[in-house]
Amino acid sequence: MKYNLKQERWKLAAFDPYVPLQGNSMETGQELRGITPWIDCDVPGGVALAAYRAKLIDYPYYERNSLKCEWLENKWWMYETTFQRPALTGKRIRLVFDGVDYHAMIWLNGVLLGEHEGMYESFSFDITEQFFQSEELKLRVLIRHTPDEMGQIGHTSRTFTQKSRFNYKWDFSTRLVNLGIWQDVWLVLDEEYGMEDLSVTSDADEKAGYLRVAGKIFSLDGTEEALTVHAEAALDGKTAAEADFPANGSFCGELTIPEPALWYPNGSGAQPLYRVLLELKGADGRVYDRKELNQGIRRLRYLQNEEAPDGALPYTFEVNGKKIYIKGVNLVPLDHIYGDLTPERVETTLRAAAGMNVNLVRIWGGGIIETETFYDLCDRYGLMVWQEFIQSSSGIDNIPSKRPEFLRLLEKTARSAVTNRRCHTSLTVWSGGNELMDKDNIPSTYEDPNIAMLKGIVEELDPNRMFLPTSASGPTEWQLAEPGKSHDIHGDWKYRGNPAQYETYSKNDNLFHSEFGCDGMSGMETVNRIFSPENRKPVSMEESPVWRFHGDWWCTWERETTMFGEITEIEPYIAASQWIQAEGLRFILEANRRRAFHNSGSMIWQFNEPWPNVSCTCLYSYFDQPKMAYFWAKEAFSALHPSFDYRRLDYKPGGTLDGDVWLSADSTSDKSATISCKLFSMQGKLLGEKTDAVPVPDNRSAKCFGVSFSLPEEEGVYLLRVTAETEAGSVSTEYFFSTASGPVYAPARKLKPEISAVLTQQQGNRYTFTVTNHGADAALHVYPEEVSGSAILLPEEAYFTLLPGESRTVSATAYPRFRYGFDEFADAPAFAPVMEFRNF
Repeated sequence: MKYNLKQERWKLAAFDPYVPLQGNSMETGQELRGITPWIDCDVPGGVALAAYRAKLIDYPYYERNSLKCEWLENKWWMYETTFQRPALTGKRIRLVFDGVDYHAMIWLNGVLLGEHEGMYESFSFDITEQFFQSEELKLRVLIRHTPDEMGQIGHTSRTFTQKSRFNYKWDFSTRLVNLGIWQDVWLVLDEEYGMEDLSVTSDADEKAGYLRVAGKIFSLDGTEEALTVHAEAALDGKTAAEADFPANGSFCGELTIPEPALWYPNGSGAQPLYRVLLELKGADGRVYDRKELNQGIRRLRYLQNEEAPDGALPYTFEVNGKKIYIKGVNLVPLDHIYGDLTPERVETTLRAAAGMNVNLVRIWGGGIIETETFYDLCDRYGLMVWQEFIQSSSGIDNIPSKRPEFLRLLEKTARSAVTNRRCHTSLTVWSGGNELMDKDNIPSTYEDPNIAMLKGIVEELDPNRMFLPTSASGPTEWQLAEPGKSHDIHGDWKYRGNPAQYETYSKNDNLFHSEFGCDGMSGMETVNRIFSPENRKPVSMEESPVWRFHGDWWCTWERETTMFGEITEIEPYIAASQWIQAEGLRFILEANRRRAFHNSGSMIWQFNEPWPNVSCTCLYSYFDQPKMAYFWAKEAFSALHPSFDYRRLDYKPGGTLDGDVWLSADSTSDKSATISCKLFSMQGKLLGEKTDAVPVPDNRSAKCFGVSFSLPEEEGVYLLRVTAETEAGSVSTEYFFSTASGPVYAPARKLKPEISAVLTQQQGNRYTFTVTNHGADAALHVYPEEVSGSAILLPEEAYFTLLPGESRTVSATAYPRFRYGFDEFADAPAFAPVMEFRNF
């Protein structure tokens, strides 16, 4: 039995360091009071949101307001709640903290229970005696000021905490260091015996599915009774298997399920989850403890890439006998105030990732060990998880820390993380951390003592999952020109320009591309919420400290000027920036996938952002707005994807556009496809065409044919549309080439389409429109936008082109607004979505 203390009323106050330990002045005897009044707060929750609600700080994400919030991290904060003793009876009552951030001291009814350092492991106190002594309980939790840890720039070798580092300042975040009780606090009733350190994992073969259960048994008084663990697995309410296992200090056993419903990654099949019940019983049938969790049945294997060089690690993942090409993204924490995330916020982000055809998310080592809520949703959405331990590069040096106090904390964090997350089907890979290297910037190996310790922990506690020493795991950090030397690599994160982007990535021969990206602007909602009106105009970040504060590394001013000419209005500038982000990113994804399974996958940096940047490498901005790159990546990740392999965007008038048409496919029932490649003017005139019937490649990519189209003598922008038609339907990919003598895409700014949208169907919160272009020019990059402010919109397709006279059916799902970090949206209108369609 458990009682969650989040339902009690909590309050919070700030003190100067050490003042709460003194209590009264040594000189005057007076009470030493806090520097703030007592304010209401949530538990779980953090200091910053409570301070904002109490008007102790301004909105931190507006312009440079976060600078004025840095005093929060330098104070000691006391959480307090007084509550009536709940009706719990049993042999032992424990006060359990699932996670504090970062260093806490705990008192109950004035008695110091102890203190704890570290974010990621739960800890508890036996409070049985105090609990039954009083009808009223007063709990106080003191959170010390944040340790002086490093942000993005510093010395990895000198790190000494297991505090999340991104909130000390990273290229996609500000400095706003979280403090608080960031996970639940419980009163837990224990009977004479109980289960702990549970492990529930799965496997499958051609005969059956297997659920393997194990754990330890604790005894409060040290006696031993003949105990049994009854295990039962059910799917859709129907028992699939059950068995009893002896439990003398520990237990282990296996449930066999004939003809199981198998769990697959997103896009490869369904994600059925068996409900696994474990009951600890005595000889008389008494139930001492009961645990329930979900588990999918799947066989996970790690294979060598095709034609992999000697010594390469196995980067190809196989699930249920099928190779899974990795369509991945890197995830950073969803907010600076990660202890205040709502379940809706977590699900909205992961649902959007799954909707982009993602099948694996990497939890980056500069962030956090993700929560149970996060992992539960990944199990449900079929998102495999690559979880890194809390270590990251620092620039000045990237050597994993060997400081004794750090290794003790790292070991504690790792043991807790592995023990508590290994029961999730979605967990696929462990990693030592982000971009860890030796003094010569060679990626860390298993021989590094820090990494060797972590490898030993994974082999002990979760032996069937792969542990990578770091990402990139090397043997080099970057793509090398010398063939066969680039295994798991990172980079680049900038558009290299035309034609360098295409010449560079077409030559890649890496085995796994676990981090790379391209930067681009956020949408108008972000700009309006973070900038004053005078700052809502395009500008180089060299000239604007406010813009620089929200994305210093990711200025695209020079790039957009080169590609489009000078742009003076913010909305066209956003559209241009997002276009080049989408263009640059998609080419890398397609080039990598054309080499499947020589290359085993692509993992985009980054999917999300923890605060609203005006520009960065994310695909899905802070306010849940997918960028153009989100939809072009979604197409590149689709089960059936036709693509065009090219080397530049610009050509001379009258020149020849050459390239190859490819088809990439997951395993599919379609055996053949009709592939067409058509070149159009912006007025819809067909300038060239080639069509052929081709076999659909089985879970890989194949070149279909080459094309050579003559371009017109006049300057302009031209659309190349590659379409694959099968019995299941058709999919298209669109590319834009230019014969302009100046900026490549400048002619696109002169187009004058006329689009209209008619709502044709509404089913619940899903809306379907027919969108038509009535103009004489092509409508580039058509997308829907929610304009009422009452909803979050996730379109199924967006940023497509309509030639003159063309129509397209478009569907989008709207979800009600909810709180984002500090944004309560209390003034948002009632849920009544209104959608308008826009274009470049």
